[in-house]
Amino acid sequence: MAVKRRTLAGRLRLLFHKDERVTQGGVYPDIRKFDYSSYLPVDDYISPQQPPDENVFDIRDFGAVPGNESADCAPAVNAAIDAASRCAGTVLVDGGEYSCSQITLKSGVTLFIASGSCIRVLPVGSFPNGTLLFADGAENIAVTGGGKLFGCGEFFGKRPIAPENMTAPRGYVDVPLMRSDYRKQLRFAHPSKFGGMIVFKNCTGVSAQNFVIEDSPYWTFRLDNCRGVKIRDLVINNNRNVGNADGIDLVCTGDAEIEHCFISTADDGIVLKNAVWEGGCREMSGVTVSRCEIISRTNGFKIGTETTHDISRVRVEDCRIFMTDLYPGTVSAVSVEAVDGSRVSDIKLKNIRCSRCSCPLFIRLGNRNRAALVNSQSARAVELSQKAAGGGAASKKEFDMKSRIFDITVDGLFAEEAEIPVIVCGFRMRGKTVCAENIRLKNLDISMTSRPFIRDRRLFIPEYAAEYPEANRFGNLPAYGIFARHVRSLSMENCKFSCADKSKKERYFKDVK
Repeated sequence: MAVKRRTLAGRLRLLFHKDERVTQGGVYPDIRKFDYSSYLPVDDYISPQQPPDENVFDIRDFGAVPGNESADCAPAVNAAIDAASRCAGTVLVDGGEYSCSQITLKSGVTLFIASGSCIRVLPVGSFPNGTLLFADGAENIAVTGGGKLFGCGEFFGKRPIAPENMTAPRGYVDVPLMRSDYRKQLRFAHPSKFGGMIVFKNCTGVSAQNFVIEDSPYWTFRLDNCRGVKIRDLVINNNRNVGNADGIDLVCTGDAEIEHCFISTADDGIVLKNAVWEGGCREMSGVTVSRCEIISRTNGFKIGTETTHDISRVRVEDCRIFMTDLYPGTVSAVSVEAVDGSRVSDIKLKNIRCSRCSCPLFIRLGNRNRAALVNSQSARAVELSQKAAGGGAASKKEFDMKSRIFDITVDGLFAEEAEIPVIVCGFRMRGKTVCAENIRLKNLDISMTSRPFIRDRRLFIPEYAAEYPEANRFGNLPAYGIFARHVRSLSMENCKFSCADKSKKERYFKDVK
């Protein structure tokens, strides 16, 4: 296989290249071919369901009228919720599609969206909490029924740089170019973007089961500081090019179970965060994810980046992470990151199957220390095309050099068509080395793409300790199997890496014991 080397002109372009971001222009509402996944197994996750017989409050009895996209049905839905909250009742959404601004769920209430019915975002509505469905401090709330929440996501983004979606890979692998190809297809935020679909804050006893969320403009389902969360049989089907459209975000939320969900989205599929500027104030512990299928343009399952407070006791089992018909595919199948002051520990991953995920596993310890730079408003400003307010959420010293990653176990990771090796990295900064510790890799079978890799002559590989952590940040690495640096107690058992391109070596270890 011929080795492809970067030209001098190519090296100069790479040296001065900056990540693409569209900052000007109006709303681009067109749906492009391959914006949505061709694989959408709704019937495998959503089942017919009957509403209860007692204490049912039909939104039509409170004035909601289906089929009028310009009429706001939120007052009728909220009136039905008020009535249901007096008897732990059920609010029934049936008979068609209802356009709504913000809906606020209250303690004891079940929102039942019947099969064939939908609550649709009113594009010109008022969303004071940046979401269609909101709850704060509620207990024992539920969303179910087999119906749909629809977010009109493409109405809040700008025209991508690329004239059409990219479906076929280039003839060779070039990681910086791959990163650029992905960003050129993104719909970055228009100033009209209001937020996402569901935000539950400070709630206990949350059940989300058997319904569909489609076309979210932003973070799809966010849970802040919640406990007793059960999410099951949920389908999220987003436009895979709408910027910052995460699937499920758990923010300082523990005692949570996510089981048997299908997620297809642009940004992270399932992501755990615990940062002071996001409201994190204590350790986040006890999260399980199982039997999920995840399609993501960025990370399938991720811990971080926003992590100033500790995250521990996380279990991810029997999941499939993949890309169907877009290129580039998923940046990382699994990403475990601590760069803002958190101690991330006791993470166990088992039986994860990946296809067309560039990097199968990314474990990254760094020192971005973002709390000193951003606050609750400015952290989201760029993502929502807003002007950022100044000031950090903490002093420069509070979380500086505090991040740690240790006790990570991966048992059974099977990947095909990978383009970036497994990466396990601590960091060196200001003369101090901070290592990832006690990393156990067992039963890995990683098969790289058969396409050739471009060959970069690199005198050294930067630490990138203060940069946003992402597997493609490291560019073209000299190894195809595993790249490890600044690691203490790395164990590998029954790990197999295969690659047709012999210009790379299997392993790159530096400062590893």
